[in-house]
Amino acid sequence: MNHSLPTLGFIGTGAITTAMVTGFCERAASTPYPIVVSPRSADNAAKLAAAYPDRVTVADSMQQVVDQADWVIVATLPDVGEEIYRSLTFRPTHKVINVLFDKTVGQIRSWLNCEVAALLHMIPLTFNAFTDGPIVQCPPNPEAAEIFGHIGKVISVEKRYHAAVFAAITACVTPISALFDALIDWAQSEGVPAPQATDYVTNFFASVCQEATRQDRDGIHTMATVSTPGGINLQNLELIRAQDGFDIWVRSMREVFARVVENIPKDS
Repeated sequence: MNHSLPTLGFIGTGAITTAMVTGFCERAASTPYPIVVSPRSADNAAKLAAAYPDRVTVADSMQQVVDQADWVIVATLPDVGEEIYRSLTFRPTHKVINVLFDKTVGQIRSWLNCEVAALLHMIPLTFNAFTDGPIVQCPPNPEAAEIFGHIGKVISVEKRYHAAVFAAITACVTPISALFDALIDWAQSEGVPAPQATDYVTNFFASVCQEATRQDRDGIHTMATVSTPGGINLQNLELIRAQDGFDIWVRSMREVFARVVENIPKDS
């Protein structure tokens, strides 16, 4: 292991941790951060260690992760978060990243045994295993941004409430995937073979999103409102708008956000 780099320790070894560790090991070869993962979700931990034996070790306990790490990333289920934080003994030099979506930095701080060198909230997603999708951090931390910038585009916000807005937007992953699924089904119903339908739909939306990432706010508005007069894009826009197809997404966000932001003050 490269001990000139900080060691990243992961508490909880579910889908998000698996994605982050995979991203670091697959796409950050020039900065081979040593990684230690907890035995929680033992199968996932064992698979990561087997896939990346030069980078990943599995600790005997969650406390051993903390003892060996410089940065501690806590990515467990929210309902056991407090119990886990309170069970661990941190050092003042530790830097802690909270991934529990419904917890504030203030809550986490009250559960720690000491004041740590850095404490922030972060929102990675499973796509960080293979692409530079967004990773939210709050509050901004330059060192964390440098480290996690190897596996994603770090978007920093000052307010935890604003991070909660982005957390609510992550609830669009499955609905957007359901749209892909429906369009692939429709293409198949018109006789297109499944492999070609899948390739076209997924790559089409990936390319539209890539184009969108090159735009500013005004550019996105133009993409969403301007097209060839009388063309099929404007026709489809009006058909969907007439069926309340866009407003329903915003309404669903409000309900999801109410759950995400339940314990997060607006001024935090």
